[in-house]
Amino acid sequence: MSVTPEVDVDVDVAPGIDAAPDVEATPDVDAPECPNCGALLAGAYCAACGQKAAPLNPTLKYFVHELTHELLHLDGKIFRSVRLLVTRPGFLTREIFRGRRASYVSPIRLYLTASILSFALAAFGGFDDSVNFEYTPDPGEVVTQAQIDEAANTESSVGAALVVWLPRAMFVLVPLFAALVMLFRRGSGRTYPQHLYFALHVHAAWFVANAVDSLFEAVPWLKFAAPAADVVTDLYILVYFFVAFWRTYETTLWGTLWRTVSIGLIYGAALLITVISIAAPIVFPIMFGKA
Repeated sequence: MSVTPEVDVDVDVAPGIDAAPDVEATPDVDAPECPNCGALLAGAYCAACGQKAAPLNPTLKYFVHELTHELLHLDGKIFRSVRLLVTRPGFLTREIFRGRRASYVSPIRLYLTASILSFALAAFGGFDDSVNFEYTPDPGEVVTQAQIDEAANTESSVGAALVVWLPRAMFVLVPLFAALVMLFRRGSGRTYPQHLYFALHVHAAWFVANAVDSLFEAVPWLKFAAPAADVVTDLYILVYFFVAFWRTYETTLWGTLWRTVSIGLIYGAALLITVISIAAPIVFPIMFGKA
């Protein structure tokens, strides 16, 4: 007789999918010992090192089975995790807090996947269009084509620099964000790593939103809707942070509002300083050279 643990009504896990590690029978193997560590095998995985039991000389049928399982298992978990991430703010973080990890992609992996997707799409126009560098002529001065080209090249250079350096800067900014959350939610009883899980989930959702927004800049026949997409993305990011904080830390609406606004202002200032620091080596020589 088994006892089923209590599950909240908002848990959205398909029955029988990833609810627990694979419990398949031990496959036919060539030796009763684990080839990796030498321990005796007594299941689908080695109890000593965790390596999956597999035949040393696999058949074609076994290879096809493994390939199909890995593809469907991995893709299903990623798609489900991303869907829950973007549509149910705070849900995945609360699942982590409750110890329910097996059914979802880890926060670090979600963050890395979303950031790579976001910055890859931004490289096709997202950052270039968000950086505006115009040549302002002196009174009576005629603007030449060379000066116009210089401004365009500067925009492109700043955009390229942001694509390269901003992802690296995020490895400092995300822990800073988690520290701010911990500071403004000191009485939550959560440790810093738990706040860091929350920060990773929030940033992953923001990156997914920015990736979708960048599509409207990268795809020519979608550019007409790019201004509206920018507004929707900004609103989504703001609302997402508010709702995720409210659900994760179970604060009042007013408590959530003043905390998220405070965190947002401080973090926004840090992000702005970071962007300026990346763009400054490119922009300042041109500005001072002109002066």
